[in-house]
Amino acid sequence: MMPHSKQQSLFREDEYQFVQQCHDWLSQSSDEYRPILTPFLNPREQYILKMVGQPIEDLNIFFDGGSVEAESQRAIITPEYFSKDNLDFEMTLFQIDYPIKFTTLSHPQILGALLGLGLQRKAIGDILNDEHIWQVMVDKRIFTYIQQNFVKVGRTTVKVTALPLNKMIDTSKAWEEQFLLVSSLRLDTLVAASYHLSRVVAKQMIESGQVRLNWIVVEKPNSLITINDIVSVHHYGRFQLKGLDGRTKKDKIKAIENIIRR
Repeated sequence: MMPHSKQQSLFREDEYQFVQQCHDWLSQSSDEYRPILTPFLNPREQYILKMVGQPIEDLNIFFDGGSVEAESQRAIITPEYFSKDNLDFEMTLFQIDYPIKFTTLSHPQILGALLGLGLQRKAIGDILNDEHIWQVMVDKRIFTYIQQNFVKVGRTTVKVTALPLNKMIDTSKAWEEQFLLVSSLRLDTLVAASYHLSRVVAKQMIESGQVRLNWIVVEKPNSLITINDIVSVHHYGRFQLKGLDGRTKKDKIKAIENIIRR
């Protein structure tokens, strides 16, 4: 496992608590010699878990969110002799049935209604949409509770139906790859470059709470973005920093991101 002393240079201060959680999961699997199943992790958390666990001599880390493209995924940390084929990630996929001719639903409405039932965000995976079709991946232990209590989204009456995981909506075509040349990895710089906005407009949007970093509102324009971070920009879409490819002769950073435009 990665020594704790190296964490200062690899992770943001607000990530230290999760880094410690990763160490705890890895130690528990190693000490008790059994699989440890995590809650749903966002892409940045998945990246952190991989980094904290490298190099691993006697443990494997497997991820699954229902599909290869899933953003939120659960991890299972296992002793090295376990095969992924025999592991249960304990997920249930359900579809929301509602009167599509008379109303529309949105991601914030659905998530808000689920959290309003007292559910933890970490028990909820991806919320997927394809035109009028909405699906949600959840920890299977809470599905019965959802089935019995998730009956309204706003004023709309809904009901849920469990689906096989192979019926999950394919979201891979929603993302486009984009190359950027930027002066820094500041949040306002990347928001501006990604959506062709001025730095002034990007800064104002961030300070007014219209930008989320890994699903959390961040109001500091100078926040630094790192690999696998997902940035959501109200009314514009979202992007994920996937990699860096050095610098130009003029010292611009070559950034690679996946982006969704609304």
